[in-house]
Amino acid sequence: MSESRDDAQTKTRGTLLVVDGHSLAFRAFFALPAENFSTQAGQATNAVWGFATMLSQVLDSEKPDHLAVAFDMKGGTFRNEMLPQYKGTREAAPEDLLTQLPLIQKMLTALGVTYVEKQGYEGDDIIATLAAMGERSGYDTLVLSGDRDAFQLIDERVTVLYPGHHFKDLKHMTPQAVEDKYHVGPAQYPDLAALRGETADNIPGVPGVGDGFAAKWINQYGGLEGIIEHADEIGGKKGESLRENIEQVKLNRKVNALRRDVDLGIGIEDLTFGEVDADALSELFTSLEFGPRTRSKVLKSFNAGKQAGDAADKHADDEDTSNDLRIPEAVTIADEAALAAWIDSTRDGLGSPADNSDDEPRNRAHCADVMASTCALYAEGSSKPGNPGCSVLMLEVGGKAAVLEAGVIAGVRPALQRFLDGHADRMVVHGYKEQSHILASLGLDLAEPWFDTKLAGYLVQPDYHADSLEQAASHFLQLQLDNADDVAQGQLDLSGDVDPADQRKDLLHMAMVRALADMLAAKIDEREQFRLLQSIELPVSHVLFGMEQVGASVDFMRLTEMRDRFAVDARDAQETAWQFAGSRVNLQSPKQLQAVLFDDMGLKPTKKTKSGSYTTNASALQDLAVRSVGNERANGFLTALLRHRETNKLKQIVQSLIDAVNPDDGRIHTTFEQTVAATGRLSSVDPNLQNIPNRNAEGREIRSAFVPGEGYESLLSSDYSQVELRIMADLSGDDALIEAFRSGADFHKYVASLVYGIPVDDITPDQRTHVKAMSYGLAYGLSTYGLAQQLKISPGEADRLKSQYFATFGKVHEYLESLVAGAREKGYTETMFGRRRYFPGLQSPNRNIRDAAERGALNAPIQGSAADIMKIAMIHASAALVKAKHERLRVKARDHDAHHAGKALLVDCRRGCGNDARALRADALVELLGEGRHLRAHGLDGAAAGTRDRSKGKRAANVLRSRTPAGLLAAAKGLRGQRHTTANEKRAHAHGATELVGCKAHGICLRNVEGNAAKRLHCIGMEERSGSMGRCGKL
Repeated sequence: MSESRDDAQTKTRGTLLVVDGHSLAFRAFFALPAENFSTQAGQATNAVWGFATMLSQVLDSEKPDHLAVAFDMKGGTFRNEMLPQYKGTREAAPEDLLTQLPLIQKMLTALGVTYVEKQGYEGDDIIATLAAMGERSGYDTLVLSGDRDAFQLIDERVTVLYPGHHFKDLKHMTPQAVEDKYHVGPAQYPDLAALRGETADNIPGVPGVGDGFAAKWINQYGGLEGIIEHADEIGGKKGESLRENIEQVKLNRKVNALRRDVDLGIGIEDLTFGEVDADALSELFTSLEFGPRTRSKVLKSFNAGKQAGDAADKHADDEDTSNDLRIPEAVTIADEAALAAWIDSTRDGLGSPADNSDDEPRNRAHCADVMASTCALYAEGSSKPGNPGCSVLMLEVGGKAAVLEAGVIAGVRPALQRFLDGHADRMVVHGYKEQSHILASLGLDLAEPWFDTKLAGYLVQPDYHADSLEQAASHFLQLQLDNADDVAQGQLDLSGDVDPADQRKDLLHMAMVRALADMLAAKIDEREQFRLLQSIELPVSHVLFGMEQVGASVDFMRLTEMRDRFAVDARDAQETAWQFAGSRVNLQSPKQLQAVLFDDMGLKPTKKTKSGSYTTNASALQDLAVRSVGNERANGFLTALLRHRETNKLKQIVQSLIDAVNPDDGRIHTTFEQTVAATGRLSSVDPNLQNIPNRNAEGREIRSAFVPGEGYESLLSSDYSQVELRIMADLSGDDALIEAFRSGADFHKYVASLVYGIPVDDITPDQRTHVKAMSYGLAYGLSTYGLAQQLKISPGEADRLKSQYFATFGKVHEYLESLVAGAREKGYTETMFGRRRYFPGLQSPNRNIRDAAERGALNAPIQGSAADIMKIAMIHASAALVKAKHERLRVKARDHDAHHAGKALLVDCRRGCGNDARALRADALVELLGEGRHLRAHGLDGAAAGTRDRSKGKRAANVLRSRTPAGLLAAAKGLRGQRHTTANEKRAHAHGATELVGCKAHGICLRNVEGNAAKRLHCIGMEERSGSMGRCGKL
């Protein structure tokens, strides 16, 4: 259909927005992690959701009245005929993106938006034709595209919206903007691109000529035609290069010219939008599992083009009413009387959560039905352990929020503490641990609350991690937050003046907590995670809060000496490496290392990285060092290089510890992350106390800098021996693997003897290593290829090893197969204690995603159960050690200085121990940790360290006794609930008795705890794998 423009028309009739559909879809796909945007059936939705929300943002800001979206089609275009290699180097689009393009087009149709595609033409040609159509019809045209080829369309009536690093930072590319950026006008931009080339499109340019020289020539000679005409006059290597490639440049100019006259079969009147098919849109969004907020936002934006039908209006109105954040009414509290009045006004709305036939409210299986009768708490401030602060505290009940500025708290603290203590079992918070720190800065204690929206979000979607309340609200409530990054949690304004805008922000945060609680409570109930939240996660948060608050004592002088020594060692290693290299090569530069190793020293190159360079990571360099033994120079260089890297890393670790020492108390206050690892494991940041090496003397020396603080005699640490493998043995019921644990022999040698069919004494170190890697690889979901890489054997050999292992331990194979099959059927896996992890990727058509999901499904129940067991041990250790009155342990409470926050406990092993804790029997600690409980699994590996007789194989001789003491490993059988009980409930043979690792002086070392085992214990050590020692918890 042709268009004719009235030449006399000078006024703009409106605005036409033309969207590069593929460009926007690609950006959405790669901006949002697919694992967080997929349906239960495995359909990825990140590109659809991102496309809808980003286009909505543009509609809201630019307010066009006409809209069209252009897409590419499969197959070549006329450009491939001119330049066969055109776009030939581009990788195929991800399958998960390709499956979403039809869904995006279906969404556009439901929204009443015209999308256009034309066989044989690119989307860019369609965009150029639509822009020309808009100009002829008197419209200002906006082109939304991340392709610079669109710059040639820019003039006084056409502007390109070019996304920046953040999509919201759209650059309005006008003629002047192009001139400022490239020093040529839009009409000459194709000339510049023809000279420079376009790597993304596989269009070669003139070698050595970039934007700068191209623009210089264009301005000097008036354009590409003038440059070609005067090519013989251009001197130097660049002129020579131009003349050699002049035919390519001419071809480039033809290829990059956009067609503006494609017959699209539509006219400008077909590009109106806003006739929304609300039912079709609702059906599509329901199938994609988009929430009501996304629907509401999209409907609002697209209804701006034209009022939709009654159905769309009804949908939008309903969703606006039910899903907008309800900002509470602010009640400013200035004194105790005002607080008392607010508390009195909440009595009707603040009921006690109903018992629901359980022993007590905290034993309920569900929570959503009582969320309306709770109090939401949110404190603004810094939750940095060791240096917290608060600006305002808010409490909300029934839509009324008491707002207490930090300066007011001192005057109302007793009454406020009584309220917090009296209503803990109905309190809702976001980040119990973080809020505890903020309140502690005001002298307030926060008991374990009823509900924590941060922990709840983690349990509902463990693969998603929100760094702030705003991120959680944006993700779970699908809120579009303006400047969310600028109102990050933890920002303090201590000016003393209350800005209305700041109070609005505070109340908005309060509203987010309440909305998140309402939404997540229903999800928690649906996924049966409430018992886990209250029985494990919230109590562990309390333990972690105490650990963070007290911090760890370190020998500062020893750390300083170590840092200086490591620095000297690193410099010495660097000098040695330079001597072998023959030059002062930058040992941190992969490019320079490649030149020395492969060009100069003639070593066989390592594998290439995605960027095309050769890898120089530690593993590759170690392999090179082994292979270069006969090359003295190369081997010397590599040995020095590896030593330099290792000592430099150690120096950096020590420096990070020094930097983290709190100047007020001389202790390190790390932050324990409870909501990061999807399996439920804990981690440590700022500083990371879990990356301190333990396999070499230097790493152990760093650990020795963690010392008992003033008033303490020793550190306590605990180790779960091979806990994941014990869980695998127990849950699979494999008699051969269970017997391996009961045998008393070296576990991995015993298993290897079964796999290889030879006596234990004949097992070689390599065979033991291979089988050990196989055992842990199965527990951690390691692929056959990953096993081969780890053991440096061929994939075929790894596959044969795997087959031998499964032939020996058949029930393990059956169990692992059942995990994946069950996850594929239900959509999730579950730990022994009910922690779920969902794997939509199991249904993905993308094999790589599907394989990764299968490995995760193997890993999650085993590693997650281990994490749960460790958390339960932490909870019971703290509680039991406080209450215990065992004759061998005298727990003495004493007052502690203000820096160390409150009370402290001293674990005294004097009686019956002398100077060596090894005399402390295992059952002594077991009595503390498992007293009076009937447990599924029975403790750790081995008997007491001082009583074990290895030579007689009595490592776990009494495993099956009915009175086997229950240790840390199984301290939570009662938490599992009846739905986890199995027919073989008494099967405990995979677990031995408790083992204590002996330690000099007046202490015990319990190694390898995944967090601190002290909810109320003031100083109890921890490690997780290569973690820290000497962590302290709060009484």
